[in-house]
Amino acid sequence: MKLRNKRIKWLLPVLALLLVLAGCQTVGGLDVNKALLGNLDVKSAEESVTFSMKAVPAAGISDEDRKIVDLINSFSVQVNSLKLQENGDLSASGALALKGKTIPFSLYINKSLLALNVEGAKKPFYYPLEDYNSVLSESGVDLEKAESLNKLLTAFVVNNLPNPSAISASAVTDTVYGEQLNLMKLHAEVTGEELPGLLKSFLKSVSQDSEGFKQFLGGLYDYLLPVLKSEDTADLLDAYGFGDVPLDDKEQVVTVAHDAAKLAIDTALLMYDTKLQELYDNAPEIKTVLGKDTNLKVDLFVDSSLHVRKEQMSLNVALPQDDSIPITSISFQSEAQVWNINGPVKADVIDTTGGLNASELSLSAGTILKNLNPDSALYHLLKEDLGITRRSFDIDPEYDSYLVENKGNTAMVSARFLANYFDANLEWDDSSRKITITDDVYGTAVTLKIGSNQAIVDGKVIKLPQAVYIDEYGRGMVPLRAVAEALHAKVTVNEDGTITISRD
Repeated sequence: MKLRNKRIKWLLPVLALLLVLAGCQTVGGLDVNKALLGNLDVKSAEESVTFSMKAVPAAGISDEDRKIVDLINSFSVQVNSLKLQENGDLSASGALALKGKTIPFSLYINKSLLALNVEGAKKPFYYPLEDYNSVLSESGVDLEKAESLNKLLTAFVVNNLPNPSAISASAVTDTVYGEQLNLMKLHAEVTGEELPGLLKSFLKSVSQDSEGFKQFLGGLYDYLLPVLKSEDTADLLDAYGFGDVPLDDKEQVVTVAHDAAKLAIDTALLMYDTKLQELYDNAPEIKTVLGKDTNLKVDLFVDSSLHVRKEQMSLNVALPQDDSIPITSISFQSEAQVWNINGPVKADVIDTTGGLNASELSLSAGTILKNLNPDSALYHLLKEDLGITRRSFDIDPEYDSYLVENKGNTAMVSARFLANYFDANLEWDDSSRKITITDDVYGTAVTLKIGSNQAIVDGKVIKLPQAVYIDEYGRGMVPLRAVAEALHAKVTVNEDGTITISRD
């Protein structure tokens, strides 16, 4: 199943659906806004999360697409322990299920690195974050202000989103992490049909909420001012005619930005219905996505401190009947429980001593597999079930003459082309005029000498049908079949004359 841009657009309304439920007003005595904003004061907590998805296949799909649908439906994640420490450190441990295999994992994130340990890995993987943070700090960005900006943005969005039509609240007793609690249960549903109207209402509310809008823009100003005043940005502003803007006058900058944004929103509202109809006319199939069969259902369980302690979510997205889309719908389910809110929480650190720095690795199939135990479930999942080492491509000598040259009835191709396609390493020794290709997955080394019709494969000499040569473009040309087979690939000449090169 090939990824096509047109498939992606059907999922764009999903984000809007998820946002809608963040904007509910008082329901059944429960101030939902305060409950959702109350979660912003959570500095530490523990949580468990489950997530799964299901795709409904369309009729008559290909075997290839059927395999991908089955893969989606076999996927789930269970996070048994997610810990947020007061200093911002985060850890998670659980298991990922895919293709009938269960892969335990653990994750740790702090300000300096992200570390991942997976059962079957010989060493943990880690990715340094210090360089990223230092670049931001050098630009003048105050990383601590990001949290306050996030709160301002969340409050602004939550306070302006309207209620969906189906929403209710009731008092319940439920269990969270083994503890019986008296909670308020908020149930809400949104359908795709409601989405355009809710979005329009949101834009109207934003346009009228000058105070909230300016508060958010003020926070954004404080966050971005050091960047805006940096030399590089100043030159850019000057190039676009904004060099004389008095950036130090916060009130004036915020007022101008608010007025410009409000004008843009009001203009969008004037044209909203017309543009929406144009969208339906140009892409009538999107009505399926924005229809009654697309729906989001959420249950939030809130305690007396207005903290969400439990959440259940079900999202179904209906997709149009289109040959490019092998499924009729895709759904997502998740459930979370939260406890020990603002209590003593210690994230579980992963020791990365001797670990693999992902920023320094080319994460090719071979690199990944070399760092896994061959008898582990993860190794078999990646290599056998997901086929991360598989490669297959076709060459048509008639139309791909820039790739292949015929020399004495032997197809000759660029050594670098083959090496790049199989993620192999290629080295050129100018003094000996030798090319060495080292296979990424199996480690096989193939050495070829310009002008020679012999190759050395892992120390063994093999005869080539034609000598290696350098063509007029400076490329080292090698016999396709002989070298590809040395790199564990299969070469097939098809009836139409095309050549298929494949590797498992």
